[in-house]
Amino acid sequence: MARFSVYLVLLLVLGAALVNGIAHDPGYVLLAWGGWQVETSVWLALGTLCISMGFLWLLQRALSSTFHVPAVLTRWLGGRSERGAQQHVEKGLVAFFEGRWELAEKTLRKRLPADQRSVLQSLFAVLATHRRGQRQRALALLDQLEAEDKVSQDIVSIVRAECHVEATDWKLAARSLDALSPAATNTPRAQKLRAELAYARSDWPVVIELLPALREAYVISDGVAAVWEREAWAGVMMQNDSSASTLWSLWKRAPETQKAAGSALWAMLIGRLQQQSEWGALTKALQDRFDHYCEPVSAAAIAVLPRDAAKKLKKPMKRWCSEDPQSGCYAALAMIAQHENDLTESEAMWRKAFQCKPSAESALRWAKWCRDQGNNDQAARLEADAIAVLRQ
Repeated sequence: MARFSVYLVLLLVLGAALVNGIAHDPGYVLLAWGGWQVETSVWLALGTLCISMGFLWLLQRALSSTFHVPAVLTRWLGGRSERGAQQHVEKGLVAFFEGRWELAEKTLRKRLPADQRSVLQSLFAVLATHRRGQRQRALALLDQLEAEDKVSQDIVSIVRAECHVEATDWKLAARSLDALSPAATNTPRAQKLRAELAYARSDWPVVIELLPALREAYVISDGVAAVWEREAWAGVMMQNDSSASTLWSLWKRAPETQKAAGSALWAMLIGRLQQQSEWGALTKALQDRFDHYCEPVSAAAIAVLPRDAAKKLKKPMKRWCSEDPQSGCYAALAMIAQHENDLTESEAMWRKAFQCKPSAESALRWAKWCRDQGNNDQAARLEADAIAVLRQ
């Protein structure tokens, strides 16, 4: 504030000195041209010059603005046109993701100047057209995009393959996917289409190969991935030409989600090994499984094993009897005791099996053992008990 006051005082002093000088000696300026002469004071001449220069500057600005009006107007109108086109495309994309295919197609296919027509708009218009049921027109639009050479060939092939997959035309879908470059084949969208094609063709090894990448890219839901995984591993496990070593290798490679307790894949493995009479492989598989789980299907498999193979499973069965007595361990021990000709132990195990799990199945199995030993009266009582359980 003090500095401002000093400046103000200095300006007042200078102003006073200037006014005093002008009043004492204003000076003069003489302009002569031909027979004309103009004489005025120096200060009036300077003031007139400044005013003239200001007027010329204002005139130049006015003329410049006048000549630039058309260009400004053009830019303004162009901006409104671009904003309108963008809003139109956004409206079409919103309709597409809402599943309103007719509105999406109508909005996205609106005729626009070439510089305002985006690739994204054209591709979504094709998909909307196809999902309206206008398949031939959608494919014709794709052909037109391909002919204009404004869209990548790989992108056109992917969209064409998606249209064929949606129409369940697997042959044409495979042809479109085969036309992709190696880089495009490894994109998540192309991998999803390949997996859908493989699933439809029951090509389970391809589905299994692609599932990890599809999960990582989040291009399919967890529910769909779980269904595909379960059916794919079941499919490869049920292939008729698989040897015992191949089946065991498949089981070892299966994800942990397919090998948990109560696994349907495990039941399939046991069934295939029994079907092929691969008793050595079945015994090895059961020994490995009993290290982690004891399930009814595993315990029941002991009944079909040869005598020497069944005896190898006696120790894990005794361990599981205390941990999970209802899993069929006592029934398995009864079968093993029968293989060892220990009829007393066998009968005791059948009794415990029925006491732990008093079901019709356990009663009938015990009754069958009694008939094999010639004890028809006890077998008849057990069969009556089984009928009573079924009637409950």
